[in-house]
Amino acid sequence: MPVQPRTMVEQAAEAIVAGAARGIFLPDDRLVEAEIARDLGISRVPVREALRLLESQGIVVSTPYKGMRLMRVSNRGVAALMRVRLSLETLAVREALAQPGGRERFDRLRVAAAAFAYALEATDPAMPVLAEVEFHAELCRASGNPSLLALWQGLARQLAVVWGLALHLQGGIPQNEAHEALLEALDAGDEAAAIATLVEHIERYARLDFETLVAERRRIPAL
Repeated sequence: MPVQPRTMVEQAAEAIVAGAARGIFLPDDRLVEAEIARDLGISRVPVREALRLLESQGIVVSTPYKGMRLMRVSNRGVAALMRVRLSLETLAVREALAQPGGRERFDRLRVAAAAFAYALEATDPAMPVLAEVEFHAELCRASGNPSLLALWQGLARQLAVVWGLALHLQGGIPQNEAHEALLEALDAGDEAAAIATLVEHIERYARLDFETLVAERRRIPAL
């Protein structure tokens, strides 16, 4: 659907990331401003600004004589990204548990887990990816630490690109059981169990072969 005039730049950026999650754009693909604008039914100006925004977030790379391209994805790069993510989310767990209150502290996280479970049933592969982003954003928000949340959000769209690729790998996107286990540990105030769940949940991505996947996806049409 064409994007609406309000927050057009942000919506265009979200559409580009969703396209990557669907496999329409693969890592290192050229992102053609005019084509994206045509597909979204908007002018080139907001698309140009959206690409600049994504460049500032590390999702898009500008190369002389080659234009704007989607970020490259390597196994080593994903492993490094996941280490940073794990550090942030481990801190989020500790600070969330230190916040006053009981189980209600995690009500929004429960809603996000339910939304993810629903998104797994969708035919659009972008839906579980975006729902996964929201779940982990809510975890960081529960920490009550705006700086931590801002740092995580700076990585969120890079993570969405990686998660979109992981959909095509066996065991790539975890089922909702991991979210439920994390919520159970948080509700019980069990920091060690919550962090152990996070470690297992996140480190699995470092074991996936993204480089081979991208090479194989380039040989078949995107869905």
